[in-house]
Amino acid sequence: MKQIRTCMPAPLRKAHSKLINGHLAGLDEVISASSVFIYVSFASEVDTHVIIRQCLEEGKSLAVPKIVDADHMIAVRFTSWEDLSPDVMGILTPTLPAADIGPFDIAVIPGLGFTFAGGRLGYGRGYYDKWLSANTAKTRIALAFEAQLVENLPTGTDDIPVDIIVTEKRVIRAIKSIE
Repeated sequence: MKQIRTCMPAPLRKAHSKLINGHLAGLDEVISASSVFIYVSFASEVDTHVIIRQCLEEGKSLAVPKIVDADHMIAVRFTSWEDLSPDVMGILTPTLPAADIGPFDIAVIPGLGFTFAGGRLGYGRGYYDKWLSANTAKTRIALAFEAQLVENLPTGTDDIPVDIIVTEKRVIRAIKSIE
């Protein structure tokens, strides 16, 4: 899944990211949100810098992820790009240590692959699953390129699904199975 995204030409990723951000900005959940937890995009991920700037301009309360150790991630208040600096992997991360525990109206999260039922394949460390289990986010939104959508993924009981998936072509309201 990572290779599929990485092999996408940069101009195409940029064009698709622009469309995805437009769809995201038009969601009722985003328009009405006052508190937002959102990842800061890196490498071949869907670009979130535009939507972060828009949320700041609209006066929304923002928080972004900060990896604390090998097993733990926190949300940290974000008010300016000056709040961020590259970590050891080059990912822009907050320099402030204080956690923002929310609650959040929306959480915008990354991933490598997604199912139509909201299943999410992350990067393997479980940071977002653990964070979503311990923090309140009314609506969980994933940003993905259409090529990242698949019918099935190997998900477990600790994997937290998303409610909405936004791609360059559509907005998918995850289909929850009834047990």
